[in-house]
Amino acid sequence: MKILSLILFTLLGWSQVLTVTVPAPDYTIEDSRITVIGASFHNMVGAPNVPGKTVTIALPPGAIIESVVFHGDREVIGTANIEPAYPPLPLSADGVADVLLRNYQTARERYYASSSSIPGEFGRVIAQGGLRKYTIVTVACFHYAYAPASQTLFRAPWITAEIRYTMPEPTNERARFWRGLKDDVTFDNIAHQLIYNWDQAQTWYATDTPRQATGYYIILPNAIASAVDSLVAHRQAQGYDVQIVTKEYIENNVSGVDLAQKFRNYLRANLADISYALLVGFSTDMPWRNLVPFNNDPNSPWNHPDYSPIPGDIYLAELTDPDSISWNSDGDAYWGEVFDQNWNPVGEDDPDYHPDIHIARLPFSTPTTIQEIIDKLIAFDTNTDVSYKTASLLTGALYYYANENNGGNARIDGAEFCEEFLIDSLIPRATATTLYEKGGLRPCTLSCTDSLTQSNHIVYWQNKGIMYECHHGNVTLYARKLWAWDDGDSVPETPEITWPTSLYYTDVYGLDNVHPATCFLRSCLCGKPEETGLGAMLLYRGGSNVVSSSRISWMSGTDRSGIPYHFYNSLIQDTLASMGIIRNAYDIAIVTFMDNCGFWIPVYHYNMFGDPALQQYGRIVSVKEHAQPGKISMFTVFPNPSSVNITIQLYTVPGAGAVITIHDVAGRLIRRYDYHTIGLSDHITWPCCDQQGRSVPTGVYFVTYDNGDGIDQKKVVVLN
Repeated sequence: MKILSLILFTLLGWSQVLTVTVPAPDYTIEDSRITVIGASFHNMVGAPNVPGKTVTIALPPGAIIESVVFHGDREVIGTANIEPAYPPLPLSADGVADVLLRNYQTARERYYASSSSIPGEFGRVIAQGGLRKYTIVTVACFHYAYAPASQTLFRAPWITAEIRYTMPEPTNERARFWRGLKDDVTFDNIAHQLIYNWDQAQTWYATDTPRQATGYYIILPNAIASAVDSLVAHRQAQGYDVQIVTKEYIENNVSGVDLAQKFRNYLRANLADISYALLVGFSTDMPWRNLVPFNNDPNSPWNHPDYSPIPGDIYLAELTDPDSISWNSDGDAYWGEVFDQNWNPVGEDDPDYHPDIHIARLPFSTPTTIQEIIDKLIAFDTNTDVSYKTASLLTGALYYYANENNGGNARIDGAEFCEEFLIDSLIPRATATTLYEKGGLRPCTLSCTDSLTQSNHIVYWQNKGIMYECHHGNVTLYARKLWAWDDGDSVPETPEITWPTSLYYTDVYGLDNVHPATCFLRSCLCGKPEETGLGAMLLYRGGSNVVSSSRISWMSGTDRSGIPYHFYNSLIQDTLASMGIIRNAYDIAIVTFMDNCGFWIPVYHYNMFGDPALQQYGRIVSVKEHAQPGKISMFTVFPNPSSVNITIQLYTVPGAGAVITIHDVAGRLIRRYDYHTIGLSDHITWPCCDQQGRSVPTGVYFVTYDNGDGIDQKKVVVLN
């Protein structure tokens, strides 16, 4: 149960304090190991990887946070064996992983010699900023602590976060920004699931005139503006307010230190109208923001351009604050600094990871290529064949062999990440095709559909709506890692390893482009924007939307399945917030991943090529209700809008085959009432919840009544 205080006014001018008390998550200890359901892990590399709890707290609109102080009282709950926090690793083959593993061993020895409880603090701020109209701060609460020398485990039943804040002057830019969003409910379905003190937040963010942004903004060079005409017509027919904005207009009319900042400032200024933004053009025509994750080090600790700076569109999607107090708050022109050189989260900038719009790119500047891609995307968007769109191709290569190069590391097999999707039912196993490494020494022991080869990649791509791969990659390909021979010491070493290609960028011409797949490429560099690499080519042929990495890909040490796992979960399994829209699901995945582990670099290097409003599956319904002139109404709904119960009043007697269904705007079935439920009654009451009894988020829903002789549909608005 959440315990939330009233706002307390202090004696220090206009400062106010919001106090939120967070209970510890439940735990079990079995065989000296602790299990906490729904835990997050924000521990230093090599330190005991104790579980915590991450919560996102709303504050009044536009509040300026001055400080966050955590309080708690831990007690001994027993002894346990807590493993150290494993380091993040690059999915590359250049020796950087060896350095990180050595640093990890040194840190582990230091931490595990300590008799003090770790962590010593009770909490940490992970990020602060906003989710469209909501001012938020995300904190990690450290309910559990561990003394390695004695193996003693501690627990604080409650942790209190005291957030001291002030409100901006009504006339300043920050206050005006939030006033412009006061009626916005565009992301309320996401905010409802995310915000810990949701009920309290409603007292600050209530609106009598809810407004959902339907803006679909296409930004591109003027010379290719006509290439997107068919997409404009398609989205307009669905009710989106499509706006064409040229690069030249932004460049000449918006302030900023460079074109990337001008783009962000333009999007911020129009946030109240924008839900989706599509950038069209190659990297030389359309700007990217190069993000620098390490303080004052644009070349990263390894002085390699494939590591940093990192082109990342999260910069254009997260729009809460101007650069001067977020992405470049220290003013040194290195955007997005979040780590020191030892991976400590003491970055000199203050970015937020909660996207405020959904954004994607078509990374081509040739009109005919753009038109071909758009034709395919429209066909995919209107295809309602669920059997095709949930059929998957999962391909997993070896990342690291056990004790590779005498490093003492554990084996990491991409096949295990693919299997996790199937075991956890994120993707249906019945329609999944799996390709795992069956060649060389110590191959994968998991069963699969067929062996991992280049030819099998192409053959099995046919009629798949989902494709996920785990390999080592480069700009034009991703490849297997094969221990081909051994010199007799039973240790896999670099000279003994070969790299057979799994998929090359010219292979796309052999893929099924009539049934393209939503692709997540976990391999390095496939989405490098300065070149037309494999990620872009898959968008051209074989893929619908494609998530790929602009630089070396990374894997979190504490959330190894990473963003891909959360992405497919939100897209296929738990679609209530994503509505089955691909970029919506990806943005939810970013937040879930960061809440779990706080590892920024994958959020920077993964970017989406495609259409931000593209729908994976579901019944297509219009964003706006279309009038049906001359049609006799069969029922009515009231009250509309409503936040509690909606009555569906029938004008005709239900027949034996009568059915009432309720869908969200993405076509996801929310509730179904058949003849046995309706009976002979002339009305039913919908309590604004889904089939499982969960309250549905604020938004537009469509009620359809089929009495066997005719069909009628009405639009309702739910305000929760």
